[in-house]
Amino acid sequence: MAINARRRIPSSGIIWRDGVVVSASHTVRSEGEISITLPGGEPANATIAGRDSATDLIVLRIKGNASAKAAPRADASSLRVGTLVLAVGRPGKNVSASFGIVSAVGEGWRTWQGARIDRVLRLDLAVYDGFSGGPLVDAAGSVLAINNSALARGTPLALPAQAVDRVVDELLERGHVRRPFIGVAVQPVALSAALAKKHQLSGDGGLLIVSIADNSPAEKGGILLGDLLLEAGGQRLSRPDDLLDALSATRPGEGVSLKILRGGVLKTISITPTDRGEQE
Repeated sequence: MAINARRRIPSSGIIWRDGVVVSASHTVRSEGEISITLPGGEPANATIAGRDSATDLIVLRIKGNASAKAAPRADASSLRVGTLVLAVGRPGKNVSASFGIVSAVGEGWRTWQGARIDRVLRLDLAVYDGFSGGPLVDAAGSVLAINNSALARGTPLALPAQAVDRVVDELLERGHVRRPFIGVAVQPVALSAALAKKHQLSGDGGLLIVSIADNSPAEKGGILLGDLLLEAGGQRLSRPDDLLDALSATRPGEGVSLKILRGGVLKTISITPTDRGEQE
């Protein structure tokens, strides 16, 4: 289907659930009521239920009684390297397609904006202008994933249906995806063997606090510039991704225990992350 929400050409989308459209967020430039073209060619209007820039997904609700049934899904077990696939788009009046294969399946991949995606598909095919947000389908025409050329800054990727569903659930519920943060910038550093032995530390590295946001949970909780983060919620920290993963594991309103090294002294501080999405 086509979404008329930017200049020059429409963007592509897919009816993910009955009455619900999913597309690539970067292709939808409007914020008000949006004109769409349904798969059968019928015009309709939709409103934005929510968008998530970190996964580049947007969810629209179709207005009125337009016939908008969800596209059939493929079996997730077919997401394998070498699977023959079609990237489908509707960047205009007619449908277009590009044929290729799944060239790689990445596990635990993180987008350049910090969102972790359990699985992502790298495609060996052309994702033409207007294809982002359209479906990746198997030989039977069933939906495997959603195409995107922006998440990896030009490399054709697709987000599997399971990953998309988790984002869609949150966008329909609250309009954004919950992403806990404490408001610090960190730099990985190595610990000397003597320091690790002195404090009986299991790892040989940590995260140095190099910046703290004003009025952030970290500032309010007593974190200082130069503190060395060693653990969060009992998880050893050696890379910035480790801190993001530890924070993501917290529930709303739940505090996280941080073990830090300050001036040669070990300390434990409890901080309650806030939801970044509520502040955007």
